[in-house]
Amino acid sequence: MARQSVLVPGAWLGGWCWKYLTPLLRDKGHDVYTPTLTGLGEREHLMRSEIDLETHITDIVNVLEYNEFTDVVLLGHSYAGLVVTGVAERVPERLAHVVYLDALVPIDDESVSASEFYPPDEWDAMEAAAKDHAGGWPFPDNHPGWVGISDVDTRWIREKAVPHPLNTFKQPVNVGNPVAAALPTSYILCTQNGMDDSILDTIRQLCDQREWELRELDTGHWPMVSMPRKLAHQLLEVL
Repeated sequence: MARQSVLVPGAWLGGWCWKYLTPLLRDKGHDVYTPTLTGLGEREHLMRSEIDLETHITDIVNVLEYNEFTDVVLLGHSYAGLVVTGVAERVPERLAHVVYLDALVPIDDESVSASEFYPPDEWDAMEAAAKDHAGGWPFPDNHPGWVGISDVDTRWIREKAVPHPLNTFKQPVNVGNPVAAALPTSYILCTQNGMDDSILDTIRQLCDQREWELRELDTGHWPMVSMPRKLAHQLLEVL
């Protein structure tokens, strides 16, 4: 029987980013829900500097609870890896499987914030940019993850991406719930996401240590746009 799946978009994006992927999953009979986090996408009118990681975790917890979703496959892309980690910590009983899609994850089983993944000089530049956009970090001009995306889709992403509330990157996600830690987990690594090979190897080692299923896609950071059919194939084996 097909499980309910909830796909959580990463920084700057909304539920719109899954438009190529969701028909492929729904055509196979899967129930797919694509919420947008507060302050992003069609909810950009709710943007305020006070939005933090806990706001976004609560967004998804409420999706699960108000819709009475159980046995859920919960996927987080990029920044939303920390969001789904927080959701799993709070309501593991509603989840059947967690999927990290080229996503941030706590490395040492300790609380971590997204800001800790950035070098100090890069983080300083992000904070400076956010000050000019009411606390939102604008979509960068030089993101390295465009591999495999057409010019048309590049324009589409840039037109719809909105500044991401940077306060969400400052608040750590708390980990330590043994029920959450025991959930079946998969990581889909995009090997042309622009990260150094050492970082890719760290993810591979982490998956091995935690006995997570590791899958790899030879594409950039947004496989739901650059490689939706291959991503769908990977997910259908999980769903």
